[in-house]
Amino acid sequence: MFLLIGYPLVPCLPIDRLLIKNIICIGILFFVLIPAHADSVSEILTSAQQLHLADYPTWHKLLHVERGKEQSVVLTDHFFLSPSGRNDPQAELTATINAYFAPWNEDADQDARCRFPARYYWLSQRLNLPDYQLRNERCANLEKWALFDSVKSVSLLLVSGYLGNPASTFGHALLKFNTDSIDDEMGLFDTTLNYGALVPEHENALRYVGRGLLGGYQAGFSDKYFYTQDMVYSHKEFRDIWDYRLALTNEQRTLLLLHTWEILGNKFTYYFLDKNCAYRLAELIELVIDENLVHNGRFWYVPVELFYRLKEIDQARRAAGQPHLIDAIHFVPSSQRILYNQLKRLSANEFRAFNAVLRDGNDSIPKHLTGFAEDRQSVVLDGLLAYQQYRLIAEEPNPSREHQELKDQILLARLHLPARPMEDPHIPELASPAVGSRPIAFAASAASEKEGNPYLRLSLSPFKQDLVGQNSLEGDEFVVLDAAVGFFEEEHTAFLDQFDLIRILKLNTLAVSAPDERQWSWKLRVGVDRIKNDEDNQYDGIFSFGAGQAWKWNSKLTAYTIVDVAGHTLAPYARLRPHLGIRWDWGATRAWTYFGAESIDYNPKFSEVWGGKVLQRLSSRSALSAEVTNERATRYTLGLEWYW
Repeated sequence: MFLLIGYPLVPCLPIDRLLIKNIICIGILFFVLIPAHADSVSEILTSAQQLHLADYPTWHKLLHVERGKEQSVVLTDHFFLSPSGRNDPQAELTATINAYFAPWNEDADQDARCRFPARYYWLSQRLNLPDYQLRNERCANLEKWALFDSVKSVSLLLVSGYLGNPASTFGHALLKFNTDSIDDEMGLFDTTLNYGALVPEHENALRYVGRGLLGGYQAGFSDKYFYTQDMVYSHKEFRDIWDYRLALTNEQRTLLLLHTWEILGNKFTYYFLDKNCAYRLAELIELVIDENLVHNGRFWYVPVELFYRLKEIDQARRAAGQPHLIDAIHFVPSSQRILYNQLKRLSANEFRAFNAVLRDGNDSIPKHLTGFAEDRQSVVLDGLLAYQQYRLIAEEPNPSREHQELKDQILLARLHLPARPMEDPHIPELASPAVGSRPIAFAASAASEKEGNPYLRLSLSPFKQDLVGQNSLEGDEFVVLDAAVGFFEEEHTAFLDQFDLIRILKLNTLAVSAPDERQWSWKLRVGVDRIKNDEDNQYDGIFSFGAGQAWKWNSKLTAYTIVDVAGHTLAPYARLRPHLGIRWDWGATRAWTYFGAESIDYNPKFSEVWGGKVLQRLSSRSALSAEVTNERATRYTLGLEWYW
């Protein structure tokens, strides 16, 4: 006779021996066949300690513990499962593993397994987490947001600079998850990740700059559809965008997507100069690649720096025969650039009719278009529709009723004409700002004074897009904190030769003569010049602003005329300076020269002013430059420039 207990059959024995034997069998079944919760946690924690996972750079990156630091930069307590998790990666690792085995919360979306999917995804590749699944139907919010089946690639977006906002002066960076949907060729409904300071409405500009420099604001990541970013940057601020599509593996893309979910809604401290949008996005990409995108030794991390690093890593990988990092770079022109190129298809007569309709209103459409053939009427009306749409979007959230009514009338007129294929305006590809030299510039030159005294001249600027530099955009110039110091070897003396707090030249070579469209080019300079007076040095503080016109004759030649109005600390204190500038671009060689006159008293009398600079690129990091002027104490310089 046998007793069946669900394991090997045990023969019947006398009661005392039978009882003892069955207890032993049940114990064996319990410990062998039924996994113990406590032992599983203990074994996994032991494995994690043996592997030193808490010391892994990736674990520190998941917690946002920066290199060489012991504390996470995330300010939000909810980001940590352990009370000491902000300061102790090991404690946070232990709490994360324990949370994996805890009973599910009633609100599953608040469970650690749904809140921190990137942590568990990374741990699952190193530890045997029981029953681990990348996707869990209980995590409904994550499943809906992450678009696991739709995201095909990841892009970093570089947005051109915008002088209307101090935080956007040097550009902006965004992260974009591309779905490559056939119904959305522009990717307008793709998710983008933005990092920015949380600034109160109507914040004073000086207070904004001061607090931004000193870390006075909290900041965070936010996710929006790309069309909301496109509306702001392309249609309201008229900024160009460069889309850097990254070549990430499925595992890298998944980890990045999951960690993006983890950090949404959490707070950081914002620093305008370094811990800004580009820096935080660089940290995210560092999570999934081996190379370093963030240089902790730098005091300055402008958005373009991230894209220089991407380019250098990509080039190094390709040279070593390794998988590349950048799949493609796509230029996304601003709505203004698209419109202007579309309007340039109009002939002179057609453009006059275009402006006449805008000037005279709805009822003038038949009058001004009657003399054109139907196909050319269509072209003019298409241009008018594009212009009205451009103006209406730029006026959001309160667009002009007059512009809306005129657009409706233009649309009605267009519908009376035969349908014709829409021609895409040819938009010349604009090279990314990261194609040229890096923005930090240092120069060592041999210089000569007015009397011919030679000296050594050293200059440094943390951000320099020089007019003839290899990092300038369409001939524009933007230079900040450009300081030059001179040294006389025989006299063993040093002196400030020149200092520019800021120097800007904006050449509007794309302008069209349409209503409400600015045609002006302009320049600004705030700085100090050294003036030689007999044997003494004098310093002239300058604030100047000028406006004028610019023309781009071809790909190599750009010209402009500008009239400056300037205030000086040396007499005469107010001066007028009309001048002509010409810029040549021969690829590796670029040159600029100017000729003009400056008032020397209040009669007024004028004296001639002239100067110029030539720069020959030697490599992406160096160049030979020569400069001459009949102004200031320094008249000639010849030297080398380095960029990093």
